[in-house]
Amino acid sequence: MLRRRAVAIVVRVLQRRQKAVVAMEAEAAGLSAQQRRWLYELVYGVLRHYFSLQTDYSRFTKAKPDALAQAALLVGCYQLRRMQLPDYAALSATVEAVKALQPAAAGFVNAVLRRVAEQAPPAKLKPYQRAELPQWIYAAWRDDFGADAVQQLAQVCQSPPPLTLAVFVDRERWMADVRRMGIRAAAGALSPLAVLLPSGCDVTTLPGFDDGAFCVIDQAAQAAVMAYAPSKPPSLLLDLCAAPGGKTALLAHRFPQAEIVAVERQASRMARLAENLDRLDCRNVTIMQADATTLPFADASVDGLFLDAPCSASGILRRHPDAKFLHSSEDVAQLAGVQRAMVDEALRLLKPGAAMLYAVCSIHRQENENVVAGRAAPEQMQRLLPAAEHDGFFYAQLQRAGDGMVEGGNGGG
Repeated sequence: MLRRRAVAIVVRVLQRRQKAVVAMEAEAAGLSAQQRRWLYELVYGVLRHYFSLQTDYSRFTKAKPDALAQAALLVGCYQLRRMQLPDYAALSATVEAVKALQPAAAGFVNAVLRRVAEQAPPAKLKPYQRAELPQWIYAAWRDDFGADAVQQLAQVCQSPPPLTLAVFVDRERWMADVRRMGIRAAAGALSPLAVLLPSGCDVTTLPGFDDGAFCVIDQAAQAAVMAYAPSKPPSLLLDLCAAPGGKTALLAHRFPQAEIVAVERQASRMARLAENLDRLDCRNVTIMQADATTLPFADASVDGLFLDAPCSASGILRRHPDAKFLHSSEDVAQLAGVQRAMVDEALRLLKPGAAMLYAVCSIHRQENENVVAGRAAPEQMQRLLPAAEHDGFFYAQLQRAGDGMVEGGNGGG
């Protein structure tokens, strides 16, 4: 049953370009927590190691398999190579899943997986296959950061990330409580609120969950919120593209006297945003549904602004390995255009002398420096590459000039 669901999820991601978390929710209904964890490991493992797995089984196929057979071969190969299951268990269970989904493909999948089980993994992989990255991402990162750095980034992206929280109560005391539960806890270095826990922890069982003692947010994203440094505390602060609300909550704690408007375009994400902010007791926050490229605010009417723009998610591939299949180089160029439009609209709203912070969980230069170039002179700018203890992230603080014109001369709407 679990292999059948895994195959169906992989098809949804690779063929329908559906986010893995959405596909998981659709296919994992009714499973126990233990079953969901096993299914998660299998699906996300396949997505993290797709390129080496594909190379592995492709040695024994004459033609490209159809979508379901390909997904089944990936699921079977991952079990054989990475989960250290007995060959007969991985083979028989995967073939039974194919019989239930597409009986005509069962014999082909069985034959190929048997050949995989009989042979060692391929000795040679191309650099992008060894890095488990699409060729276009590998080439972009190699050109920007160097071949050695790409392999280091790739190693990070192939391992599950820690669960990272922003803790709003006394951090040391809270970690002590968690350790008494037998859970490892470490303070993050990028934020005074960050705590790192083992991957897979059930956050609802942690101390203070119902009381809003913490929220789930990577410490690179926390660092961006902490880096936002307006010259004076804002009275009206907009948080654009706010869902699911982690950065909104940090802003609410940093600027408790501000009126914060959390703006989100997607109606499907509004309920979760409201639920999270309610649990976190963010009483100085109101929620608005609006498009961040055309906001219903007057020119020069806002004291501060935080923009966490939609992006290709290239900095969080270890957390969301499906992202490398959901976007192309053409998508990055299109996203960069949206990001520039959002920055221009944000700068239009700022009062003279007010500052905004632009942030994305991508490390592509097209979505980083190239977006803010010419729009305002960054007061600060930082790119964090993915590392063992944090995601990849980019942020830049921009200020509207005191005469009401945008520094750099290209802002406004």
